[in-house]
Amino acid sequence: MKKISEKKLLLIAYYLPPTKTVATVRIFNFHLEAQKYFKEVFSMTTSNRQLFPKDNYDFDDKKTTEIWTYDLRRFLSKKNKMSTGFSAKTKSSPFAQFISKLVHSFPFNIFLADGGLTYILGGFFEGKKLIRKNNIEVIFSSYKPYSDHLICFLLKKWNPNLVWIADFRDLHVDEIRQNILFPSVQKWFNRQVLKKADVVTTVSNGLEKNLQDFHSNTYVLRNAISSTSQKKKQITHFQKFTIAYTGSIYAELRTAELLCKVLKKLIILNKIDADKFEIIYAGNESNIWTKWIADYNLQNISTIYQSLPLEDAQQIQHKSHINLLLSWASEKQQGILTGKFYEYLFAENPILLIINGTQDKEFEQIFGDLNAGLVAYHNASYQTKIEDFIMEKYTEWLATGFVSTNLQKEKLKNFRWDAQMEKFIHSLNSQSIIS
Repeated sequence: MKKISEKKLLLIAYYLPPTKTVATVRIFNFHLEAQKYFKEVFSMTTSNRQLFPKDNYDFDDKKTTEIWTYDLRRFLSKKNKMSTGFSAKTKSSPFAQFISKLVHSFPFNIFLADGGLTYILGGFFEGKKLIRKNNIEVIFSSYKPYSDHLICFLLKKWNPNLVWIADFRDLHVDEIRQNILFPSVQKWFNRQVLKKADVVTTVSNGLEKNLQDFHSNTYVLRNAISSTSQKKKQITHFQKFTIAYTGSIYAELRTAELLCKVLKKLIILNKIDADKFEIIYAGNESNIWTKWIADYNLQNISTIYQSLPLEDAQQIQHKSHINLLLSWASEKQQGILTGKFYEYLFAENPILLIINGTQDKEFEQIFGDLNAGLVAYHNASYQTKIEDFIMEKYTEWLATGFVSTNLQKEKLKNFRWDAQMEKFIHSLNSQSIIS
């Protein structure tokens, strides 16, 4: 049998560098690490990436094939003069939310979601050519969009000897977000598609638990700190004591209202000086953030940036004194560990995590092991804990000019992409999935 180092991989991703989106970060890092183990790594993506906003990635396109695509996103780009999506305000309307659920639900996702039929069929036929020409034996896809999985599903049906790694950055059937219609039909659809996969990967134990309903062989391949990330020797923090949030909000799921309430109280009590304090938001949903700020009269300490390049957002994370992380959880679904969390870990500043929902033991365990900061929940009983956490850091900053961290830095190596990928490849070898 061939060794992994003698095998070739085809990565199929609608969102491929240099596309500016959160999804691209995981794809980029998987592609980067895969090159260390496979003889060659090829990639296939949509021609639509020429329309998308771009970020800076050190990505070699020489082995990338673009599939001509006409989907809803391309239609929007023509109608809205190169804008490939809807505004945050439009997305929040009931009609837009219904359409979003429809678009991502089978069978409508085949025609209306990112990629659409032209991408799925084009990817299948072009994928066959690439596999034959280059003797490719392993294929990889990541949700979302589901069109990438459907291309791999067709390729696996065409050639059952292919090894298919089906990855999920998010859940297709998400009970909290209620992001699809006809849940029972979508679960059936997932089982039919994923039964062709050899292994299903995802980002956390919490999400893995949900995906085990669709596949017997699952693996947690965490988002992690990129192996290309290099710590700057000297970081100059902001002149004011700064709490920063550089991420998506997702209306009614993530909330910073408890933090706003705490800050208002501390200012009223003169425990913090508004002239020395700043809270930064950088992201696409400034309308939601602006409302929170206005509701608690925090405009004088608030700075808002629209969507920034990844490098600029990470600079804010490094220069802040506390990085705010927002997530959500329910009894049946925990482990919403986004790539943003690992960016924060790399910044090595204290993290304030506020979870909207039930207890998330996975998040708590990771924070405890790393001593990364405070895990709080969006209820009144945690208000004092958040106040104490902020005042501890703020008081230290007033006295010394900086905020120390108790982060267990030696343990961060386990949360790097190279370490995660090494364990994953070892798992595949131990199961003789790739051998």
